[in-house]
Amino acid sequence: MIVLARADGLDRATYRQIADAGEPVTVAPALLEAVDAARARLLAHLDTGVAAYGVTTGLGHLAKAPIDPAERPAFQRALLLRGAGHGPPLEPAVVRGAMLLRLCGFLRGGAGVSAALCALLVDRLNDGWSPWVPSRGIDGAGEVVALSHLFQTFVGAGHVLEQGERTDADAALARRGCAPFAPGLKEGLALINGAPLAPALAARRCDRLRGLLAHATLAGALAAAVTGAGLRPYAPRIGALKGDPAQAAVHAELAALLAGADPGDPGQAPVSFRVLPQVHGAALAVLEHVDAQVDRELRAVTDSPLFLDAEGEEPAGLYPSGNFHAQALALGLDALAIAVAHLGNLSEKRLHRLLDGRFSGLPDQLATRPGRETGLVVVHKAAIGLVAENRTLAAPAGVHATDASSGQEDFQAFAFLAGEQLGRALDNLELVLAGELVALRQARHLAGRPLPPHLETVADRLAAVVEPVGPDRPLSGDVERVRALVAEGALLAG
Repeated sequence: MIVLARADGLDRATYRQIADAGEPVTVAPALLEAVDAARARLLAHLDTGVAAYGVTTGLGHLAKAPIDPAERPAFQRALLLRGAGHGPPLEPAVVRGAMLLRLCGFLRGGAGVSAALCALLVDRLNDGWSPWVPSRGIDGAGEVVALSHLFQTFVGAGHVLEQGERTDADAALARRGCAPFAPGLKEGLALINGAPLAPALAARRCDRLRGLLAHATLAGALAAAVTGAGLRPYAPRIGALKGDPAQAAVHAELAALLAGADPGDPGQAPVSFRVLPQVHGAALAVLEHVDAQVDRELRAVTDSPLFLDAEGEEPAGLYPSGNFHAQALALGLDALAIAVAHLGNLSEKRLHRLLDGRFSGLPDQLATRPGRETGLVVVHKAAIGLVAENRTLAAPAGVHATDASSGQEDFQAFAFLAGEQLGRALDNLELVLAGELVALRQARHLAGRPLPPHLETVADRLAAVVEPVGPDRPLSGDVERVRALVAEGALLAG
């Protein structure tokens, strides 16, 4: 059981334990008392008759339209019923992460919600509640559409996933013996205003890319060792001369993978072999930048409006906020998509060089009988299509701006679109790397060249799931089996 004892204390490791691994969570009583105290101050402020966006007034262009006091509770519930998204759902771990980040944001007090709502979020996190949140058509000013789909399930509307099946939220609540939630003043607004999904999505994408980057470096090292390409470009002192910490980290990783390897031809290998530390180092630098932003977002308060106590010359009251605008994450996700395109390009070029006997010293196309058999050429052709798609997906999503709500909401970050493009690009990169590793298994079979100890283990693991390619046969299954090894991280294990 993880105890949230500080309102601003969520770190990445704790986030992963709760959001990804499903570790149960609870909140320290003192934090819940502080949340109720903050709510009492908000309600007292509302009792003065002040206009409050989304509480005593409508939303967007209708922000000056008053809501009758008798209709305000029903209005808060209605705010959760406006989802209009489409397509397959966001990953359950992303949605769970968003629920956790809503909870942590509420614990800071500025949203003005009740401790009862925080306790409800804890209960849903602990009982495996998994709202169905469509992944298409949910970008806008903030995350209103997506969060409406997520939190309408608390009031018995929409759908959830149970045992992998989509089911009505009201039936799922009834099976748990839970009554639908009745949001109080500002609580419906608090559930849909903010940006918890963007960091949850970015965290998931960053973690996945970190694993794929390690596999790309592994594939590059194996390609150099199998073909006898010169290892001098990978020397750590080359990295030291550049002075780039991320590139130096890749040099160090290559040195560990290639420890004990034949130094190979000291001449000029193709550029795609020589620039691996530079390309992978640049991707790692971008990844570390976005990771740092995700860490900040885990502790951020992104609600609007916020009720803040008096501080200095600024009075207590409701403060509109733009923190729901996840621009930093959108830009970071766009940059990662470009990095992924380069990683795929490099893998595809290495794969092509493996098939070229002029460089590899192996039979053309890694065929056992070139001419009569076509070898691994179809794997390369598939990679060409995948990297071409990734170059298209690298077009930045965050450069668009469209008017909504009659011009009131006239600027968007498009973090969801950037995250979805990156997710598809990661799928493609995983397949490209799996194809390269299948070809490397064949190259190892044909070359018989001794490998350094760690790479020998990797080659054995590949050989356990991929038979040597002789007479032409379908290779999709081979690629998928290696892809599974990549997804599991089995090739990285010691």
